Amino acid sequence: MKDVLELDGIYLEYDLAKILTGIHVKCETGQIIGLLGRNGSGKSSLMRIVFGSLEAQSKSIRINEVSQLKSFNRNISYLPQEALIPSFISIQKALKLFNIDPQCILDVFPEARESIRLKPNEISGGMRKIIEVMLILNTNSKFALLDEPFSGIMPVHIETLKDYMWSKKNEKGIIITDHLYRHVMELSDTLYVLANGKNYIVNDEQQLITRGYVREL
Repeated sequence: MKDVLELDGIYLEYDLAKILTGIHVKCETGQIIGLLGRNGSGKSSLMRIVFGSLEAQSKSIRINEVSQLKSFNRNISYLPQEALIPSFISIQKALKLFNIDPQCILDVFPEARESIRLKPNEISGGMRKIIEVMLILNTNSKFALLDEPFSGIMPVHIETLKDYMWSKKNEKGIIITDHLYRHVMELSDTLYVLANGKNYIVNDEQQLITRGYVREL
């Protein structure tokens, strides 16, 4: 049986500036949902609202038609743009706190073996991001929210991550946003653009132009 995450009725404003006003997104286990949008369109804010680290003026978030009233729901994991693992603890300890077996990372990225023994500020930003993405994808949550998961990662590693995300969607629903939009397009079963506080389904790059996300090709 598939699990279903739905969000709508979300209203967010800052200093009378309306950020999100008409959002409806549905994500099922077995799906990757892509979110694109210009800077300031509310992509990160939307993910934080769903996760529970940002309060909106109003929101409705449901899993299997049950309202999710608590923040930091164990059914939803979240990779923020900023660092996930604190710099003062080793990566190995962080994985233990999240109950993640390091081997699940090493099976995909064997080059991470030495990095896992170190602290985040002792390794490259790209390797740190890889480890954090893999951590989130291997939690027991039903849904994973990934904000800029490809930032700072070498192209060859991006392709490996994309393949892994594709395999993990059999276990959970994934919502992803990244400025490397072609990777998001390739991964997504359904793709949305956020503009003027609302989300719109898009199917190709021409529609991204129409919605003002990219310029003429």
